[in-house]
Amino acid sequence: MAVCQRCAVPAAWKFSRGQIRLFASGASQTRASLAQATRTSTESSASLSAWWRRRQDSGGLSNEAAQKLSQEVTQYAAEQRPSVTHVVQKDEFLQRLREHLAETIDGAEVAPFGSVVNGFWTPNSDVDVCVRVPGATTRNAQIQVLRQISAELTKVESHHVEARFGAQVPILHWAPLRPGMVSCDISVNNVLAVVNSRLVGRYVRLDDRLRTLGLCVKAWAAARGINDRSRGTLSSFSLVLMLIHFLQRREPPILPSLQDLAFSHNEKPRYINGVDCRFCTDAAQIEREMAYLRGPRSPNKEDVGTLLLDFFRHFGHEYRSGIIRIRDTRSVLPPGDESKCFLVVDNPFEVGKDVANVDASQQGSIRKEFRRAWSYLSQGRSFMELLSSPDAALR
Repeated sequence: MAVCQRCAVPAAWKFSRGQIRLFASGASQTRASLAQATRTSTESSASLSAWWRRRQDSGGLSNEAAQKLSQEVTQYAAEQRPSVTHVVQKDEFLQRLREHLAETIDGAEVAPFGSVVNGFWTPNSDVDVCVRVPGATTRNAQIQVLRQISAELTKVESHHVEARFGAQVPILHWAPLRPGMVSCDISVNNVLAVVNSRLVGRYVRLDDRLRTLGLCVKAWAAARGINDRSRGTLSSFSLVLMLIHFLQRREPPILPSLQDLAFSHNEKPRYINGVDCRFCTDAAQIEREMAYLRGPRSPNKEDVGTLLLDFFRHFGHEYRSGIIRIRDTRSVLPPGDESKCFLVVDNPFEVGKDVANVDASQQGSIRKEFRRAWSYLSQGRSFMELLSSPDAALR
């Protein structure tokens, strides 16, 4: 059984459909448990609440500075939205790709995933594509399919094909010969990535602050050189999961756990590659859950400037260890010692699989960047300066 070396957590557990239950007796007890499930195990809700109050009383931005930062990051996110022309170009591109592959591989289906599905797509983003091919279950079989696809795509004169078969997931990178055209990464039967993208997309549709924060955090991480999984730093997917986890922890919460909600209502399991991928999409259920989580309090209306600053502060100064997760995993994987787990981000569906895989040699640099970002913005400096400035004093 594969094990995460840094925290000794099994990477995959087999379990039957009948075993997938979350504390079926006691509805109120269950929901109270689920409300706490996404919190890092090393920190209690009481200590977190005290910490938020303490930090808000000292060291935070003034209301005027917070509003100014909010306006800046909101404008930045708005500028990243694709135009109607870009959306049409992307849709036409996917349709042409479907037509090419339909002539090449029997039964092939094209399913986009990643930013083009989850709400973080920009005109500069690649389009991630999963080609579903019956029977291509092994890595070698998938590479053979990719070779067939490559032979077909090389006929398209406007693009060139680059094989990246040594990647963790073998892909073809299909890039345009001139700028301004859509490029894409093609994988085979990467179906769990598709459902992960749909889950994140559902969270984005619940609260647009997640999209704004996600685009800003991804831009910051890229500018600071910590957004490259191949180099042992944080992937874009792990950054978004960290944000969802963070927003689930606010007082009152901004987001629920859609997977916990599906389990607590005993929704029918949805198995993909042997993994239960159910999550709640019922708007009425989600609204009732949010009302339950906030209790007598009003809905959380924190501005994105305050949230961005607190995100950097949390992971720069307060977070010490623990698995970062967006669902309760106790029915699948027994609780264990997480004191050696640093920036371990749990896969929402493949419980025990770290989607961050941060190299130990990069941990100090990543923490330093979070602290730098918090220090920079807490002094009232602008987000765009944060992206462009070579350095800033840490405190």
